[in-house]
Amino acid sequence: MLLPCLLLSLVTGSFTSRIIQSAGDPDSHLESLRGIVEGPLAGWNAVLYLDPSLEPPVWECVRGLLAGRNASHVLVDLGSDGALWSEGQPVDLLRGAFMVHVVVFQDDPRPFFEAVSLQWNPQYLLFFSVSNETKKALLLDDTFKGVERLLLVEKTLKNSGSEPASGMFTSFPFEARKIKLIGSWDDAAFPSMEDLFVDRFESFRGYEFQLGTSLDDYPYLYKSKTKPKGYGDGVEVEMLDAMARVLDFKYNLTAEAPDRKWGAFENGSWTGMLGMVHRKEKNFTVNYFSITGERVDAFDASVSYWMEGFGMSMLSPPPLPKWRGVYYPFTPSVWLALTVTFVLVLIIMSVQDNMQPVPFLGGVGSTWPYLLRAMFNNSIPRLPKAQWQRLFVGTWLLYCFIVSSAFTANLVAFLTIPIFPERIQTVKELAKSDYRVCMFDYGEFVPGALRSSQDPHYKALGEKLDLFSAYGACVKGMRERTHANIESYSYNLILLFVDYKVKNSYMLSEQLYPSYLCWYFQKNTAWKYKFNHGLRRLVESGLVEYWVKIKTEDFLGRGFERRQQLQDTERDIQALSLEHLQGVFFLLAMSWAAGGLVFAAEVLRHRCRLALTVKCFEGILFMETVNLSGCPSFPRTVARTQTLLFGNASDPQLYVLPLLFGGPLLEAPKTHNEVKIST
Repeated sequence: MLLPCLLLSLVTGSFTSRIIQSAGDPDSHLESLRGIVEGPLAGWNAVLYLDPSLEPPVWECVRGLLAGRNASHVLVDLGSDGALWSEGQPVDLLRGAFMVHVVVFQDDPRPFFEAVSLQWNPQYLLFFSVSNETKKALLLDDTFKGVERLLLVEKTLKNSGSEPASGMFTSFPFEARKIKLIGSWDDAAFPSMEDLFVDRFESFRGYEFQLGTSLDDYPYLYKSKTKPKGYGDGVEVEMLDAMARVLDFKYNLTAEAPDRKWGAFENGSWTGMLGMVHRKEKNFTVNYFSITGERVDAFDASVSYWMEGFGMSMLSPPPLPKWRGVYYPFTPSVWLALTVTFVLVLIIMSVQDNMQPVPFLGGVGSTWPYLLRAMFNNSIPRLPKAQWQRLFVGTWLLYCFIVSSAFTANLVAFLTIPIFPERIQTVKELAKSDYRVCMFDYGEFVPGALRSSQDPHYKALGEKLDLFSAYGACVKGMRERTHANIESYSYNLILLFVDYKVKNSYMLSEQLYPSYLCWYFQKNTAWKYKFNHGLRRLVESGLVEYWVKIKTEDFLGRGFERRQQLQDTERDIQALSLEHLQGVFFLLAMSWAAGGLVFAAEVLRHRCRLALTVKCFEGILFMETVNLSGCPSFPRTVARTQTLLFGNASDPQLYVLPLLFGGPLLEAPKTHNEVKIST
């Protein structure tokens, strides 16, 4: 939108010198110009193209119109270089929807417009001819075929044949009679822009459009299974058929592009289906194409009808070993909390027990088994006598009951339902993983966009991208769990589950380049707005969403998303097998192994423990430590309640092995070299 006070005058000094005053009243044809500018065009921003060869009365009329306008306008000299002028103009001026372009001329204005850039394509273009010769050929010239609303006003005669009038003509490209008179200028007959610029494309009159397509684009466009060979099916066909019934046109699809590419700008030219449209071999394309800046510069993009990105598919990770289901009912944080709680309760219970005159349990060694019984949902043999200690134990029993009930409730599910490791779901996670990514090289923009991306995660994927010449190679890499496959989201689903029967795959929740899908027409297509209107109605009515759902279910079946969510779970009733109870046997084996280690440690401890040397002098028992390794005559085994003689008769030292059987009691020796060991 131009600023209200904008005035860009590229008119030369010689041009402005032609605006002079002239005596006399302007003729009726110039009055028609004044009526049009001050009537339907009032308040519209305008670009006025003025012919340097205009006569003085016309200059005077134009000067008066400019002085009285309250909207912004741009003056352009038709004698200047059209290419040079168009290069420096904003897009809103060259093809804006809220600006009208008015050409006031006497000589042929086509040389100027043939030189302007392709970006010049006004929605409203009005030719006002002051020549006495007809200029109807302008309406059929290829230079102006991309203009949506086109009007020519030139001198004619009324029906009586003698009174001059301003005839208004336009062209209808799809009708047999292409140029038609829509009437003579009259203020009352043309009060608004809609009345002045009539719709030139109300109907396509059965015209057959040539479409550059590929019939391998599930679920949007693919070969029909029920129609004759060469016919297509899919979301795009449903949309085309719906609009064809209203706009009266036919269409012809292409099975694939000659170069078997999708459509990208390579080596200075467009390939694939977009190349066919760009070379004007086809009218437009309706396959899966997202809106990008590069494409919009070279083509006319329709309004968007659906939003979708490129999905990344991976093979589902294998389930974790079933024995791990034993500890999966609780998360690691819960297990940690339970352990800390048990230790705290053990400390508190031991302190309480020691504070009593007569201990209830008698130490930590008896307290922890007592508390652990409740954790395993076993009854306790007796309750404390102190009421305050009973309250503490009762609270602990309630806590253990809730915890054990929760564990038991979840244990059944975790024993029977497979446990899967966490899946990769985002671009960031995939970029940081060891997986590579692959894509079928059919000419999409994604590989180049990834490699040149400023986003570190997208760029990382671009560096790990492998391009293959066939889908089979991509699927092979995915089956080997080395690659993630990149393809348009819907097509990726159908390709894996239908064509390659890969049932244990999944799509990452995050998509690459989620964008709006559109149709691409030849640059400056005048009738594109009719398809825009049809697409909007289909989207707003919900038909596009409905067709996407139906066509996808034709391949994947109804309720696919729900089945996909449940595919990794075992919902059927089944008996518990040895595989399900692996964890229980592992725990039992680990417990036995731990008990065996403790027993071995105790035996080793007792065998290596220092013995006591008992010295008896005058009936008094003395004890002294001595290493048993220095007593070769000491027996290796001792029986209970046995009298032993140790060493030599002349040696007063007696060697004994205390605590070998749990702590023997030493009685007073009967003789100097005799000691009694009993339990």
